[in-house]
Amino acid sequence: MKTMPIDQSQALMILASEPRPQFKDREGRQPAIDRGTGAHVHLVDVMFAFNGRAEVIAVKVPEPGLGKGLKVGLSVVFTGLVASAWENEINGKDRHGVSVRADAITVKAGA
Repeated sequence: MKTMPIDQSQALMILASEPRPQFKDREGRQPAIDRGTGAHVHLVDVMFAFNGRAEVIAVKVPEPGLGKGLKVGLSVVFTGLVASAWENEINGKDRHGVSVRADAITVKAGA
């Protein structure tokens, strides 16, 4: 899977949700595991504003990368933020999208 780095230098990112565990199954019994670190994966929703437009995106972050003091409404910055295109066939239908992940998330200095 190809990944592309995301430039955050001109963007404003505000934490829109508390980090929450990601699960492999719909029932929430099997935690998602980061392939690189073996750690549990968490999802964080972030308002990503750039060029006068804003969207809320979900970012996957391994548990050790969750910074201290993360609170909804604070400005945040990511380390190793990348986007990856994916596609699957689910129930006979082709599905595709973009997954966003980071190595870490921290409160932006001075926020």
